[in-house]
Amino acid sequence: MVAMSMKSLLAVLCVLLAFVLMCGFAIAYSETIELPAGESVTRTVNLNEGDEVSGRITVIPASINFSISDSDDIIILNYTNVAQKDFQFTALKTGTYDFHFENWFSEEIKVLTLNYNVQHYIFGFPQEYILVFVIVGLALVAVVVFVAMSPRP
Repeated sequence: MVAMSMKSLLAVLCVLLAFVLMCGFAIAYSETIELPAGESVTRTVNLNEGDEVSGRITVIPASINFSISDSDDIIILNYTNVAQKDFQFTALKTGTYDFHFENWFSEEIKVLTLNYNVQHYIFGFPQEYILVFVIVGLALVAVVVFVAMSPRP
């Protein structure tokens, strides 16, 4: 009976571990980009449907044009003459999203800082909540196994 409960425990732990590994990790990203005069730069990020992206760009010494497009090259956010801007959007479909930075109308190099976070969702919950549920579940299984395997007086 103990051997059977150990096999069951091992199976449950393997399933929970596989689930944790499938969850992935949240993305927090920061980069400083030098944007030459008269040029543009693009950065890409792979997103899943439902991912929420929030971030900020800061430009020194002046402003640039900034846009975000989805995997079909449809512009979902577009800002002109931006020196500092907070942005937020939800990915409507899975694919590669592009961040476009344009310095076409300036004769000076701009330095911009891009910071953004990607929040992944699983079954409608932020992935961090799912990971907490899994950890609590593992702890409960460990307690049950400990009690079941403890010698009885």
